[in-house]
This record gives sequence, structure tokens and C-alpha cells, in this order.
Amino acid sequence: MALPQLRPSQVGGSTRTWRATGTAASLVLAAASWGCAAVPHEYSPVVWPGLVPWRAEGGSNLAALLVVLATAVLLYAWWALRDRLDTARAVRVTTAWWGAPLVLSAPLFSRDVWSYAAQGLLLHTGGDPYTQGVRGLPSPWVESVARTWLDTPAPYGPVFLDLARAVAALSGGHLLLALLLLRLLAVAAVAVLVLAVPALAARLGAGPAAAARAGWLGALAPLGLTHLVSGAHNDALMAAGLVLAALLAADRRWLGALVVVALAAAVKAPAAVAVPFLALLWAAAPGRSTAAVVGRTVAGSLAAAAVFALVSLASGLGFGWVRALSTPGLASTWLSVPTAWGTVAGWVASAAGGDGAAVADRATALLRLIAYGVLAVLLVVLFVQALHHRDDRAAVLRRAGWAVLAVALLSGSFYPWYLLWALPLLAAALAPGDPGRDTRRDTGREAAGRRTGTGLALLAAALSVAVLPGGYSLAYSTTSVGAPLMVLLSLVLLALVARTAARHVRSRVR
Repeated sequence: MALPQLRPSQVGGSTRTWRATGTAASLVLAAASWGCAAVPHEYSPVVWPGLVPWRAEGGSNLAALLVVLATAVLLYAWWALRDRLDTARAVRVTTAWWGAPLVLSAPLFSRDVWSYAAQGLLLHTGGDPYTQGVRGLPSPWVESVARTWLDTPAPYGPVFLDLARAVAALSGGHLLLALLLLRLLAVAAVAVLVLAVPALAARLGAGPAAAARAGWLGALAPLGLTHLVSGAHNDALMAAGLVLAALLAADRRWLGALVVVALAAAVKAPAAVAVPFLALLWAAAPGRSTAAVVGRTVAGSLAAAAVFALVSLASGLGFGWVRALSTPGLASTWLSVPTAWGTVAGWVASAAGGDGAAVADRATALLRLIAYGVLAVLLVVLFVQALHHRDDRAAVLRRAGWAVLAVALLSGSFYPWYLLWALPLLAAALAPGDPGRDTRRDTGREAAGRRTGTGLALLAAALSVAVLPGGYSLAYSTTSVGAPLMVLLSLVLLALVARTAARHVRSRVR
């Protein structure tokens, strides 16, 4: 698989040792979280008495230090296991050991789960989360919601809000029970990922060891465990739906695939981007003409859209959430490419004696529109490439993963867990390129794939420590360094894309 290929001798210790090390780190994370994570005010003085003496308004510094250290240990244990987990079962066992303690943790690195609970309660009590915020909700649950989201409509699909409504009804007004129920939904999604990612890699041609390493990156990564299990993000449901739909499409079971991907899109909208790629994965067959493949792909995509529409209407919520899709952008950082460019434009205007803040706002708004245009073009290019390589199912799925990741990066906001939208798909799609079973076939294409996997793994590791335990993003306090860095990085990527396109054009001309 296209992942780091260091020899086991380069990192000491056995699989059992590193699994135990990661489990211990996860236990520390779970225990320390109640002293520094996003704990509602009504519970903070009593839930973990041993840390209360050090707990200030923002939480315990000691607990926060323990969380940071434990996250670092978990990351190191994960990295050490990359070549040792050689079966899908080993990945499942390790994920279970590392994830179990986090089921009982306070929500780490984000307060979003409290917003989910309040929005579910709002819907349960007759409100409309698509037209109003939760501030006026007559419940102490409102006190747990981050101030940024008190007056904003919910940007989530009707399937997820119906689930949140059911959670609110079953919780009987107990907020911690609502947290546990929402987290169990996320845990179920992670279970799907840990089963489906290696299975999908195997369907695409990966051997057992490469399929296991796909699970190592796509399901076991600490970024996923902390944000999907502890943080209980609904992104887990979307990511699991995408991988499961891809698995069904790879088996040419399109009826199941279109239902699952439509449900994933009705949790969070970015899943819809993968629909034509998954339809192509199902439609392409050896000997089938391009026109026939395109026709089947269009028909499959329209069928998925019809299922999505029926689900939305059946929920009673309709499509009001489309108006709220810009809500996450209200708290954007330099991790969003257009926001970084807008920020730098404001600095340039300020240096020239202009109103930097006003210029930054206008430039960011304009650059977001431009980014959406670039995204539209990029999605078309990726689909055309996928169509050209339709006989290579891994290549089709890789384009689907890049398309979903492009949506995350070019939108008005980017949060660390957004990488998890595409990471499981890319992990499975990169697995068949593994040259490990026969190093003599180590072509330039395979080497590039390994570098890509290494980059994804490093990015996942870096994003694991990009947010403080209580949910404060370090991107807010690193803009002076991060914005220019993002601008430079996007320029480099643009140059690489242009060079690749030019090389492709020259090869076609010849």
C-alpha cells in the first residue's frame, strides 16, 4: 500500500507492546478529558474530583498537559504499528482496544456534539433548526453550546437531525445520556470503517497485508479515534456511508450503493460529490462502450439523487438545510485556502495604507467564489480522468477521494476532522498500488503513490494536535505563520498540477 515503508527493525517493540502502549495512552486521554475537554458547566465541578483542585475556568492545565502527552504517545504507537498490523483482524482488535476508553471520555477537541444535542432537542420540541439557532431553547442544554453556534442554523442533513431528534427524545432530558447516544452512533460508524476499509482495498486488488495497512490509515488513525469517537462528530456517519457505498458499488450492487450514498449525503452534503464516481465504479465493465458507461453513470447518479430527495421529503424537513451550508464558514481559519489568501490580501492592503480588515473581508468573499469555480472545474477534470481510467477501479476511487478532499480544502472553512471525509476512501484506493509483495516492480507510479500515502499519514498526524482539548483551534493563534504558509503551499500545488497537465498534453500530442 502507498504508506510509509520503514523496516520493523527501525522501531523496536512488538505488536502487542505497541497495542498496549496505545491503549494506555487512550485510557489517559479518557481520564484527563474530564478535566480539560468540552464539559458542560453543570458537570464540570463533580465529574472527575481528582482533577477539580486544578480546574480553572478554561479547565485544568494538568489535565490538558496529560491529554497532549497521551495524544503524542498514541500517535507514536500508531506510527510504530504501520508495518506490524498485517491482517484486517489485527486492525480491528487494535481499533477496539484504543477506541473503547474514548467512549467514556468527555468530548475532546470540539464542542460540536453539544450543538448536535441542542439541535435535536430543538427539533424534538417543535422548532426548526434550519431557520433558527438554539439560543431561545428553554433548556440548560443551551449552556453547553459554543457561543459561535448559538444563533446559527444547522448545516446538517435531515437524516442526521432526525437521529439527533431521536436521541433528544430517548435521553429524557439528561445531557450526558444524549452525549453517550450520539457517541454510540459515531462508534457504530467507526466500526463500519474498520470493517469496510480493508474489505474495499481487497476488492480493488490489495493483498491481505496491504488491505490491513489501508485500515491502519483509514480507520485506526488517532485523528479519527479522537474526533470521531471522543468528539462524536457526525462526519463519522458520512465517511462510513461513503466507504460502504464504494464497497457495494465495487461489488456492482448499485441499489444498495445508491441508497447508502444518498443517506450519507443526507447527513452531510459533501458526500454528494462522490456520487458520480461511485456510479462510474458500478457502471464500468470490460468491453462496455464509453457511451454506455456514461449513460449508466448518469442514470445511477440520478437514481441516487432521487433517493436523496425522497429521504429529505420523508423526513419532513425538506431542503431547508441547503441555505445553511455556509454556517461552518462563520468560524473559518487559515486552514481554508480562500480564507488564507483573503487574509494575506488584507495584510498587503494594510501595508499599503488601506483598510486591511475591509479588504480582507471583501477579498475572502471574492476568493471563496473563485474557489468554488476552481472546485467545479477540478471536479469535472477528476471525473473525466476517472472515466478515462474506468477499467482501473482503484484509479476511479482515488479520484473520488481527491474530489471529496478538494471540497474540504476549497470550502469556506476547513477543520482538522474534515480530512476524515476522504482519508478512508484514499487509504483503500492506494492499497492496490503496494509494491511490497514484489519490490522488483517498484515503478515510478508506485513510488509516487507511496509518497502520497506518507503525506496523508503525516497530515493526519499533524492535524491530530491542531486543536486544544477544549476545542480551541490553534489555527486562530497561528494566522501570522499559517496564512502565508497556506498561500505558498497552494501555489506549489498549483504549479505541480500545471506541470502534470502540461506533461499529459505533450504525451497526447506525441
